[in-house]
Amino acid sequence: MSEATLIEEATGDWRLSGDLQVGAATRLYAELPVGAATYSVNLSAVEAIDSAGIALLVDWQQRLHSAGGALRLIDVPDSLQRFARIGGVAKLLGLNTEEAEMSES
Repeated sequence: MSEATLIEEATGDWRLSGDLQVGAATRLYAELPVGAATYSVNLSAVEAIDSAGIALLVDWQQRLHSAGGALRLIDVPDSLQRFARIGGVAKLLGLNTEEAEMSES
């Protein structure tokens, strides 16, 4: 496992990979782009996440919203979706909670 990295693949298209846990979340906070644009972030390569990682994504979404922008999460791992749902922030992050709940039934 490796500490999370955020890489811009194309204008507005980002990839987050590695372990999005407290150390990486603290470091990445200052690196997050914030503006009046929609930022699409592919999360398929996130290997692990903790509450600090979830908090980072929620805060980023809120900062973008305040700036007139938005965060769109793509290819969100099931484990991250479950963690966000348990934490009560799945809807804030724009995750399709109904589909996830149906597949677990």
